[in-house]
Amino acid sequence: MRFSLRSVSHCGCRVGTLSCTRAVNDGENKEVETPLCTLYTKKVDMLKRIEKLPPIVNMHLSSLADYTEALNKFQHGVGQFTALQDFLVYISVHDTGIEIPSGYNTKAGTAVWNKAGKKLIEPQQFVKCQEAFRPTFYQALSDSDTDKNSGKKRAMKAVDRTLDFLDTILELHKKSERLRDVGVFGSVEGGFHEEARMRSARETAARNVDGFVIEGFYAQNEKNKQIDVEEIKDLCNKVFKILPEEKPRLMHAVWSPDQVVMALELGIDVFDSCYPWLVTERGGALVFSFQYHNNSENEREARSTDGFEISLKDKSMFEDFGAPVPGCSCYTCQNFTRSYIHHLLNTSELLAPVLLMIHNFHHYFEFFESLRSSLKTDQFLKLKTLILEQRPSQEPPK
Repeated sequence: MRFSLRSVSHCGCRVGTLSCTRAVNDGENKEVETPLCTLYTKKVDMLKRIEKLPPIVNMHLSSLADYTEALNKFQHGVGQFTALQDFLVYISVHDTGIEIPSGYNTKAGTAVWNKAGKKLIEPQQFVKCQEAFRPTFYQALSDSDTDKNSGKKRAMKAVDRTLDFLDTILELHKKSERLRDVGVFGSVEGGFHEEARMRSARETAARNVDGFVIEGFYAQNEKNKQIDVEEIKDLCNKVFKILPEEKPRLMHAVWSPDQVVMALELGIDVFDSCYPWLVTERGGALVFSFQYHNNSENEREARSTDGFEISLKDKSMFEDFGAPVPGCSCYTCQNFTRSYIHHLLNTSELLAPVLLMIHNFHHYFEFFESLRSSLKTDQFLKLKTLILEQRPSQEPPK
């Protein structure tokens, strides 16, 4: 895996190219542009209905760990096993979209959670899992169970555990023939404690990793907890001065559009896309505009003031026979109305989240296309202004 940083704008946004070699398919090489978001997935249905899918799919150790034996026998990797063989595969430790009970990590390993309950994964077992999964790159095992209420002692313990896990994993990874072309991302931990963060950044950067996962600011014990970039801005700036510029930075969070544009200015390269999934879960449709070329005064006056999303569960949708988002080219907006989806939601039809997911993914991925275009044409500040103008006056319902 190789990352080429092509430019850094005056506001701090990074534009680059991530060159990845697949661990399967005869070592095929693929280049992707950053900034980008990965494809968040729990299922693989209906993907052909969504245009311009991200080239990298994000799967989770928590949901795959129980299938290690089957995947090991299959021998062709989790991408082909799940019919996602055309994608690059990134495996993170946790699923950003679910709640994770706090207090179960130990010095021996990290607790992951799925429908079967808790499973403690130790570094040796973790590497065996990756040998079975054969991803393009993966996040090394980490202890990210910290937040702004965590004390300095807990933050330091998270850093120590994560570095110990990383050292063991890198040693085993180096000896593995199956993982020869697979990238490893080290995790930068430390909660909100500067000393712990700086140590984690320095020590992780000193290891032979291909990139960095920035985490440990928010424990995942509260579903739908959205990140606040302003809250972590100063600490991240100090961390990024330590990390080498020529390696990519990835961050898992519930990324609403306003937080994405602010995180880009911090220097984040890769995001996850659980946000549109969570919007779908609450019966919402993304409606925010990212057409910065058309941000005239008349356009601003005509624009919806509902924030980034609307609720199709709302009674006002009962007789609304317009498309979920007028002018949207996705399958859902071209074929169905707000009223119909409102009916599906109120009758708990399985088709409702499918149609919403198609639209919300399409909308979110188009937003990232617009971000990359704005950076190439030096129009990012126009797009940022447009996004921040649409901030909701209050948080959406959970």
